[in-house]
Amino acid sequence: MPETTVSIGLLAVDWSDFFLDLVLPETDRAVGIQWAIMAPIWLFAVGYSWQCERDIRHFIQGLCLFTFAWFLARMIH
Repeated sequence: MPETTVSIGLLAVDWSDFFLDLVLPETDRAVGIQWAIMAPIWLFAVGYSWQCERDIRHFIQGLCLFTFAWFLARMIH
């Protein structure tokens, strides 16, 4: 029975640090990785939105602009 307790203890993960680093990264490397992941997603979303209705297009472009501005604000740190 103690082996089970040890193995469960080894699998325990503190997610609060992971999410905090995801939202507010501490290093420039983490910010660069997030930019590299999001840039193609933004380009795809904006490109795809041109085929949608005006209201949906504005919503998608607004989400992209909001997240882009958030990334820019975090870069200033």
